[in-house]
Amino acid sequence: MNEPESMDNGAESYGLLVFDSTNMALKYERALKSALVLLAVIPTPVEITAECGIALLLNDSQVARAKEAIEAAGLSGHTLVYPFERKLVERGKEV
Repeated sequence: MNEPESMDNGAESYGLLVFDSTNMALKYERALKSALVLLAVIPTPVEITAECGIALLLNDSQVARAKEAIEAAGLSGHTLVYPFERKLVERGKEV
């Protein structure tokens, strides 16, 4: 996964923003990056039902900052899955 350098790969829970459209996902990505929120753009995990194939992964420590940035930008049209626990997968098997 292409995560920001300061994301802690050992953390168990994250925030996951999912969207109804790719256009909305990209709009959120721009707004959050402008607000200096650390995030990773990832494919929407298969266990999450969403219309869009793109999701934004937030380190646990970035969730509050992201909520503030979303509110300040007046954005709507997302679902925040929090806490979201990533499953580690090794060669097609969960570990």
